[in-house]
Amino acid sequence: MAFQEIAFKAELDRHVDPECEYQARILCEEDPSRRQCIVEELRNMIYERGECHPPRTDDAFLLRFLRARRFIPARAHRLMVRYCNFREQNPHLWRDVYWYGLQRLGDVFEGVLFDRPDVGRLIICRLGLWDPNVFPVEELLRGCLLLLEIGIMQPKLQVLGGTALVDCEGISMKHMRQLTPSTAMQAMNVMGLAFPLHQRGVHIINCSRFFEKLLYVFKRLVPAEMWDRVYFHGYDLHLLHKRHIDPECLPTRYGGRRQPVSVREWLNKIKQYKNKQFDEDMRTLGYAVEE
Repeated sequence: MAFQEIAFKAELDRHVDPECEYQARILCEEDPSRRQCIVEELRNMIYERGECHPPRTDDAFLLRFLRARRFIPARAHRLMVRYCNFREQNPHLWRDVYWYGLQRLGDVFEGVLFDRPDVGRLIICRLGLWDPNVFPVEELLRGCLLLLEIGIMQPKLQVLGGTALVDCEGISMKHMRQLTPSTAMQAMNVMGLAFPLHQRGVHIINCSRFFEKLLYVFKRLVPAEMWDRVYFHGYDLHLLHKRHIDPECLPTRYGGRRQPVSVREWLNKIKQYKNKQFDEDMRTLGYAVEE
């Protein structure tokens, strides 16, 4: 428990330690001697091209996009444009949403606070625990977006990225009817297409062949390079363990050694340890903040 409490406090850490600097060089091709010059290049590109109007243009914010695109300004700018367009087209997912209120999603979302360079942050969606009669699918998207927006404030996660695990146990046609092409596209945008996150992979488990075929309908909506990072494992976790996610990083229910943290518990701890800077960051993004 002591380790977990330290991990919770670290969720609001904005410090870049030597280990993070080292991983940034390897995973993001970030050169500290050229960092400021490249940040300025991206900032000038935003102003000169006028294709987007980001909520912030300070160094810390721009670094999120550069780290997600291996410090190539042109690629980071394209990502920034997609991010801004997505926010403008889907204001209902973030504008005036009270971030702490999303704890009502309970156990649908979980995380494992054991971030490694080969996996990053593991985020789990237990889709079958979602009751469409209680929450619309937009609430899931709000929750996922919130998890990422708060997580990506941490330089370590900007560098390491994340891996998604979608558990389909308990899913039914009641759930599938809510997953329209529009919703699927929004989900893909949130999970990396239009978000400054190094997406390491999306692993779908406990999914029958029938539902797997239904999910394949969405393949045509997703860029090939992103679909190539989507893996279907059915009910067999052997290959998941062997090729993709070390059991050291997984919850015990999936043959691992970790205790997951529900979004409810995580947000409670964020509220406990947050500061004025966190409130200002959330307010700048458009979220509702307690006064």
